[in-house]
Amino acid sequence: MTTATTVNGVRKIEVYALTDVGVVRPHNEDNFLIVNLSNGQSWTAENQLPDHPLLIELHPADQGVLLAVSDGMGGALAGEVASHLAVTQVCDSLMRLQKAPEFSHFKFHERLRFAIERANLFINHQSQRSPEYAGMGATFTGAGLDGTVLYLAQVGDSRAYLFRHGNVEQVTTDQSLVEQLIQSGHITREEAETHPYKNVILQALGATPSVAVTVDSIRVCRDDVLLLCSDGLSGKINDKDMQHILSATNGDLRLACQHMVNLANERGGEDNITVMLLRFTGEGFPRRGEVAGDDRIIPIDRDHDLPYPTEESLGLGDEPTQDEPDTSPTMELTSEGGSVQEPTPAELAITGGLGLTRQLAAVTPAPAEAPAAASSSDSSSNGVAHLPDTSHLETRAHNPASEDGLQMYRFVATGVLVVLSLVALIWTFINRGKVGVRPDGTDPPREQTHVTAPPSQ
Repeated sequence: MTTATTVNGVRKIEVYALTDVGVVRPHNEDNFLIVNLSNGQSWTAENQLPDHPLLIELHPADQGVLLAVSDGMGGALAGEVASHLAVTQVCDSLMRLQKAPEFSHFKFHERLRFAIERANLFINHQSQRSPEYAGMGATFTGAGLDGTVLYLAQVGDSRAYLFRHGNVEQVTTDQSLVEQLIQSGHITREEAETHPYKNVILQALGATPSVAVTVDSIRVCRDDVLLLCSDGLSGKINDKDMQHILSATNGDLRLACQHMVNLANERGGEDNITVMLLRFTGEGFPRRGEVAGDDRIIPIDRDHDLPYPTEESLGLGDEPTQDEPDTSPTMELTSEGGSVQEPTPAELAITGGLGLTRQLAAVTPAPAEAPAAASSSDSSSNGVAHLPDTSHLETRAHNPASEDGLQMYRFVATGVLVVLSLVALIWTFINRGKVGVRPDGTDPPREQTHVTAPPSQ
């Protein structure tokens, strides 16, 4: 199997990761993944990393690495489980796909895409079949190295930043409502930091049976540094803070991770915090300017021939048992104290139409179902948002020829998003600072109960 670009020397990846519960929440729902695809050696938040950064050396014929950050959500019981399943299922699937003959003709980034889609279906299946995990979901931001090309796979709003020769750039785009409002010119990035809907994201692994994974590529240069983080870090420190810490710690990745976490905690630490830093060195990576286009981020559409994962391929059974009703579960929209609160019409419109909001812990349908979801939420008088039946979405997940349907899905979602963005903008100007945030602009903590994640498979 050939790599994306020719490698003429040893590639070295120095990496360190740190996850912290923060100063408010009782349990950590974040997770991370480091896996050497050549030998299968992997680390997650459950493993004990050494006190020094890991050094992974790859020879020209070796497979690459996959690194990822995942932020779990969906209620008191399920967040830790969702992020654990996200990283372990993607790792297991990608290792299996490397050896599967039917996937040998697909490029690395398409196998990575399929592994994430499969993890999404697995988490959704567990959410539907296990009441204690109802509504769970997780973000996933992965960086897969193939040859000297780095593929960035995104679902949700965890982020990746690239540090190169004194410059810093965010190389992923948040799949969130406020990012859409920024892109459309409705609000500024400064206003987004305290926007009442800053917790609303458009996608999460497990929220629906199918997910549209965003994949981009960028060529790696020698001495590049990549940072992956959950929003517990990016919501508290900006890219200039990160760059300053990297410089102040003289390139010590472990010390830089610790300083970033400490600063996020000093600034409130309301959320779990996860940060991963990796440095690319060795003769196998070209110097900046040696390869044309090394400064471009290139989006990659899904291969039309790539199949979609099916529930049969998960090996988990086909139909619910008699003890498990074939209906969608519900989740309560809870306030800080745990009592049910009545959401505003604007909140119902946004959470009902766009995906999943951490603050309200409400899982919703895919964007194409927004109008129906919003109307069903409006009819709720007891503060409970009912999850719509998403079984019909499995048709697209089972049918490789459904790319046209996916395009229509995106078209409808864009239209719905524009309408809801206008609603959110009007509501923000009328009720700025009254809903969803404290007077100081911070998020209220969630009431949570600890759940032990299942052991790695």
